[in-house]
Amino acid sequence: MADKHVNLKESIGVIEEIESKMENLWMKRKEEIEKDLEAKIQAEKEEAGKKIEAIERELQRGRTVLQDYRTVVGEFETERASLQRQIKDHFEKAVGYQTEIEKMAGLTLEELRLVHDLTKKLETLHQSAELKVNNFRKDLEEKFGIVAELPESLDEENLKVDLEMELLKLKKIKEILEAETIDGDGIRAEKAEKPETPPAVTNAHGVPINVPEINQMIEESLAEEAGERAAAETPAEEKSRDDEKSNFQSLFEVLEGYRKVEARNGNGEISFFQKNDKTVLDGEYMISSIDESLEEAKRLYLKLAQTESPKEQFFIKQEIINHQEILRKYILRNLKMCEREGAVMPQFTEEILNLDILKEILEKLSMENWSNPADFNSFRSQIEALKDAYYAKITPPVHYLRSLIRELGA
Repeated sequence: MADKHVNLKESIGVIEEIESKMENLWMKRKEEIEKDLEAKIQAEKEEAGKKIEAIERELQRGRTVLQDYRTVVGEFETERASLQRQIKDHFEKAVGYQTEIEKMAGLTLEELRLVHDLTKKLETLHQSAELKVNNFRKDLEEKFGIVAELPESLDEENLKVDLEMELLKLKKIKEILEAETIDGDGIRAEKAEKPETPPAVTNAHGVPINVPEINQMIEESLAEEAGERAAAETPAEEKSRDDEKSNFQSLFEVLEGYRKVEARNGNGEISFFQKNDKTVLDGEYMISSIDESLEEAKRLYLKLAQTESPKEQFFIKQEIINHQEILRKYILRNLKMCEREGAVMPQFTEEILNLDILKEILEKLSMENWSNPADFNSFRSQIEALKDAYYAKITPPVHYLRSLIRELGA
């Protein structure tokens, strides 16, 4: 094999051509890579721009929310400061009112102490008047032979008034008798044969003295001192009054024979009149029961005004509400007797106390709260007006009792 001679110049040219081609190829790839990179960068820039815009929008919304929150907080702070000022003002007023209440409570206690002291003085006056009456009565009996009897009364207060009036009457009797007699030692009072005939009084010569009837004389004398004259009752009026009293007693006894009382497990007693299948509720007993509940609640309100402990005040208010609930159940039971058991309200007072009135009372007891003074005072005013109208209707009671008996068919 013949050896070929290598031409260096041609080899260098080939190498340079290859190198040039490689350079061109590299440049093309570089340009492609750069173009791809620029495209990617541009796409990423656009994507980044979109993300930045979205973030800016979110940031703006956040700023808006923060601004709204700042506004709300500012309004809250303003309102809170205003409410705090109002609370402080009302609290200071409450403290002032509490001081006034304590002052009034002290004055009330002082007045009650004065009432107690005056009551003691009244009792002393009562004893003194009684002693004087006894002395005058003894003096009249010894000098003139007249026995003056004090009227009997079961009422202590009426007894005190009667003693003072009796003292004035006895003084008048003594003054008139002493003025009419010529010789005090010769005066004698003779007992009459009939109980209703007044005793005759004679002088020392046995001549009867014209002495007016004692009761008439006393009433006229006392009326002159008071600037008015007492109206004298005729025998017919006295007889009519006695008959009315007798009728009342007999009617009351008849009606009591039909009275029934039903206890309701601590919710008050139901009083009614019953004969056979006829049942009439006792309206007067009902009014009295309602009034007793109100009086008990009033007593608790007085106790509440004198109590400082919030805990004790709470228990007192609960007790007031308990009385309201007991009264509500009491009224409800009366209504059920009328609606389900055939009982009726008295016809004589139906225009004042009827089922509609009871339903109205029941509604107020169910909807209102006695621990609220406004609700309690409103209910109390209504019941007081009802009570006044009711008792005005049944006075005098004879017609009312007669109507009940007739309604029962007795």
